[in-house]
Amino acid sequence: MTTIQTTDAALAAERTGASPNTIVGHAGGHEGASPFPRYTAVIDVGSGSARAVVMQVNHGGGIEIVAQQRVTLNLMSHVGSDGYLDEQGLASALDALEDFALVARAYGIETIHAVGTAALRESGNAQQITVAAEHRFGVPLRIIDGSDEAAYCFVGAIHGLGTQDGLLADIGGGSTEVVQFRDRKLRSSLSLPLGSLRIANQFDLGDRPEAESVQAAYDYVRAVLTNAGVEPLPDGATLVGSGGSVRLLSRLDRLREPYPIIKLHGYEIRASALVEQIEQLAAMSRIDRASIPGMNPERSHSIIGGAVVAHALMQHLETDRLLVSGQGLREGLARHPEPPSTCEGVQLPPLESVRSESLADLVGRFADRFGQRGERRADLAGRIADAVWSGGNRQLANSLRCAARLLDIGNAVDYYNRLNRTASIIVRTDLPGFTHAESAQIATTLLAAESGPLPRRFRQNRLVSPAELRLVDQAAVMLLTADELDGRMPKGMAANAVTIGREEGTWRIATPSWSAVAAPSLPAKWKKAFAEDVRIERSAP
Repeated sequence: MTTIQTTDAALAAERTGASPNTIVGHAGGHEGASPFPRYTAVIDVGSGSARAVVMQVNHGGGIEIVAQQRVTLNLMSHVGSDGYLDEQGLASALDALEDFALVARAYGIETIHAVGTAALRESGNAQQITVAAEHRFGVPLRIIDGSDEAAYCFVGAIHGLGTQDGLLADIGGGSTEVVQFRDRKLRSSLSLPLGSLRIANQFDLGDRPEAESVQAAYDYVRAVLTNAGVEPLPDGATLVGSGGSVRLLSRLDRLREPYPIIKLHGYEIRASALVEQIEQLAAMSRIDRASIPGMNPERSHSIIGGAVVAHALMQHLETDRLLVSGQGLREGLARHPEPPSTCEGVQLPPLESVRSESLADLVGRFADRFGQRGERRADLAGRIADAVWSGGNRQLANSLRCAARLLDIGNAVDYYNRLNRTASIIVRTDLPGFTHAESAQIATTLLAAESGPLPRRFRQNRLVSPAELRLVDQAAVMLLTADELDGRMPKGMAANAVTIGREEGTWRIATPSWSAVAAPSLPAKWKKAFAEDVRIERSAP
């Protein structure tokens, strides 16, 4: 039996006597020379979207998100009847890869692990993307087969879950990877043509689908599972679901009633809840779906396809519960970037080891990351404030600089909610030398940069006046702008490489590191805050 072996795992096993078959993590402490933590950049070019994630992989295999970018591609919709990607699909994939390379290298990461999945492996001209990615951007994009994708999904999805035996279904846009595991070891895998986007397109489930279309999709999914030989779950086994559709369906379900845990990783959704969601979503237009609290509008077209796949799988496996994993292929690739030689033998660390290491990792999370990035972000924010406010609003400008400098505190706690987390820490932690009014301005600026409304205690208080709140909205957009600029600048580049000026009612920001798909929502936010347009463009290096 061939096993996946990694350098990190081998070093860990050598120091502790653990089996070298485990992917990441081991029993024992952190003594001695260790390759952890390590930073890695992962790119996943999927059928529905492409993502780039910069991650820290900790000693026990825990993942911390440092940066992330996502671009909607819908490549499955750009594969013609001849099996080739059209020009728009090719161009959009390359635009995304260029931006992803900028993001990764801005963090000083030269080695990028990039993979393409179902849409690319089914396309007859995907080599055009792999060749261009390597030659133009230095990104070694690998188009992986279904068995390798399944192995990566298994390592990513199951590592941190408290389950020993079961079946993992990673529902992507173009395919579903089905992995059977026992004693936390991968036993077999299948790649099936049951992606959410593929099913939505094939059975016209995008906009108020007919009941006959939904039923036809169910029948097709069941037939594919039967023909593939997927058997019901044995007693005591768990069905685990991962992928964007599963996460979204779980988030929508969690919002239906009070629920004390925020994270989706480890959430359980019942079959009856999926049936209700399918009925409700099918009765709505895509526009109405997009307005549902918690809905990702970019998935409003494919979400019924994903829900049908998930529910039909539960019916086929004769189970009424789905355990949700918030991780998957990208986290698996980060833990084990080398190509798996075979699916058999992939062994995850014992649960007790994972639990012990996760506690140790949590204690050490507030570690310095990428040097002086916070200082450069603060400089960028200050330069923008000086230009836009003509040197005025000094106190609020200083608070903006502090917010930009402290943003990495939130990164260390929870990247996806870093603005809120940083604000929460600021209002609960003594800041020597700062008045309460200054601390309130910093926290309010961070919270205003979030997409939702400010909590009442930040909107109505004696520390931040209504007039200042209007300026805080502008400061929040400046903060977001500085963060986007900084996130694409390579390590060592000074803030003064970015210039800002105003011409005929339009703000122009020039930076050596920018791309055509960078920060698509930023111009609208700038327009709302300042009633003027902004144009960010690439300058000469």
